[in-house]
Amino acid sequence: MLTDEAFEAFYREHRPGLLRFVASRIRDPHGAQDVVQEVYAKAYRHRARFDENRPFATWIYAITRNACVDHLRSRARDPLAAAGGAAPAPPPDLEGLPARASDDPHLLAERSELLAHIRRELARMPDHRRAAVEMKILDGLTYREIGEALDAPLGTVAYWVREAIAAVAARLKEPQ
Repeated sequence: MLTDEAFEAFYREHRPGLLRFVASRIRDPHGAQDVVQEVYAKAYRHRARFDENRPFATWIYAITRNACVDHLRSRARDPLAAAGGAAPAPPPDLEGLPARASDDPHLLAERSELLAHIRRELARMPDHRRAAVEMKILDGLTYREIGEALDAPLGTVAYWVREAIAAVAARLKEPQ
């Protein structure tokens, strides 16, 4: 069984990725906070079920995927929530990507502009592709872990990521 210390370390490590994942699925950044809290409460209560021979990310993302489905179902049954409309998903937090060591303001401005373009392109993608790319690039999950989290075959996940990256690269090459 996971110790409290190990669980807390996993929480700190995976929380940003789970927030991105949930926000992109339910399209509600504020609701995403609540869903992730519920996921961790549920995971903590059932931590004895965690198989320590498997990655924590696979387990927590599977719980999270199911929590998103439950959240969307309950929102669909609630006429007040449905009338409010869905908020757009927040842009992914790309600032956490490793930066090249540079104090050159020109290079920093170019990087900032590039990140803004990438954010816009990711926002245009279907939810499942955006989630797969974010989980791969930002969270460092394997294709197998992403597939288990999204309930998709390994080859499909690899295709989604490859095609999404190619689409972003092609759009970035187009004259602005």
